Amino acid sequence: MVADFLEEWYLADATDGFSIVPDSSHDGVKDFVELVVPILQERGLFHTEYEGETLRENLGVSYEYGLNH
Repeated sequence: MVADFLEEWYLADATDGFSIVPDSSHDGVKDFVELVVPILQERGLFHTEYEGETLRENLGVSYEYGLNH
């Protein structure tokens, strides 16, 4: 149901992404990662690989910021 909801909004151009904040006091994070993410990946709505090797590269953040400049 969660994957269907996210897909419906995405396909309706109601959003171009989501910030997910699962209930961390229960198994919300684990359930989301193990149950919802694979469904979204099968549907081509969530990446299966990253293009860059670091988070900075994937977010497009320049190395001029932070400690590595």
